[in-house]
Amino acid sequence: MSQIGYPTDTIIAVTYRCDARCDMCNIWQLKPQEYLTVDDYAKVPSTLRDVNISGGEAFMRKDIIDIVKVIHQKCNGPRIVVSTNGFRSEQIITKMEELRKWIPKIGIGVSLDGIGETHNKIRGIKKAYEKTLKTLQQLREREFGNVRIGFTAMNDNADEMKRVYDLATSMGFEFTMAVAQNSDIYFSTQANDQVKVGALTDALGYVIKKELLSHHPKRWMRAYYESGSLLFNEEGRRLLECRAGIDFFYLAPEGLVYPCLTIPSIMGDLKGHTFEEVWESERADQVRAEIKGCEKCWMICTARSALRRNLPKALTWIAKEKIKNHLKT
Repeated sequence: MSQIGYPTDTIIAVTYRCDARCDMCNIWQLKPQEYLTVDDYAKVPSTLRDVNISGGEAFMRKDIIDIVKVIHQKCNGPRIVVSTNGFRSEQIITKMEELRKWIPKIGIGVSLDGIGETHNKIRGIKKAYEKTLKTLQQLREREFGNVRIGFTAMNDNADEMKRVYDLATSMGFEFTMAVAQNSDIYFSTQANDQVKVGALTDALGYVIKKELLSHHPKRWMRAYYESGSLLFNEEGRRLLECRAGIDFFYLAPEGLVYPCLTIPSIMGDLKGHTFEEVWESERADQVRAEIKGCEKCWMICTARSALRRNLPKALTWIAKEKIKNHLKT
C-alpha cells in the first residue's frame, strides 16, 4: 500500500461536450462519457485546496451547480474556479449567481485568445469574441470578484497577448496564460507547435514587467510562473519539479484518474471505487515511479504546488526582477 500523501490540487473535467471548435484542442470531438454522478464527485479527497472545474464546456452539464457544491462541502471550502469559453452568457451568469449564494468567493475563468476575428478563428465559432466579451461585461456589472481571463498562446495569436492582458486589467480581472500543449487524454491532439521564441518573449516580457510592477504579490508569483513558460517553450524543461500524481491529479468525465492532463497513464477508476482505493493502489504507485522527473509540460495545474514548495526560490527571483524593472522604469 502506498505511503504517499494526498493531493492538494486538481482539474476535474465534468464533460467532454463543448460548443467551441478550437484550433488547439479537439476535446469537442470526444464522446460525452459523463459516467460520474454528483455522489461520485463527493469522493474527492478532503485535502484539496485548489479545484478547477472544467470540460469541454462545464456549463453544459445540467447538474454543474450540485457538482460544485458537493466538492466545496467535501473539501471544506477550497478555492474553486469554473472554466468556460463564455459563449452561453445567460446560462453562465444565472448559474454563477446561484453558486455565489453558496460560495461567495467562487471563481470563474473565461477563455479569450485574441481580439475580434483572431479569437473567432481560434475558437472556430462565428461571433465567439462578441459572446465571450458579453459574458465578461456581465460578470463585471454584477461585481463578481474572482474573475480571470485565460489566454492560450500559439503562433497565431502570440502578438495579441498584450492586448488581451490590457483588456483584462482594464476590466479589473486577473490575467492567466498558458502555451498550447499536446495531450491525447485531454486536448486530444498532438498538433500544437512550439511558439516562435521571439514572439512569445516579446509578449510575455510585457506581461511579466506589468505584473512585477503591480502591488499584488499574487501577480508577482504569476510573473515567476510566466518566466517558466518562456523557459519551457525555449528549452523544453520545467522551472520547478513536477509532482503530478502526488500533489495533483486529473479526473476525466468517465471517472478515470490520471496523474495530470498530459500523461495517459491511468492510476485508477473512481467509478465503483473510493478515491483512497485508487490513490493508494499498486497501479498508482507504478505510475508515479514511471513518471518521476517528468518534463512533458509546464502548466499552472502542476506548477502551483511546486511554487508553494519552492517559495524562497520564487521570492528571490521576484526581488531581483522587481529591482531590475524598477531601475529600468
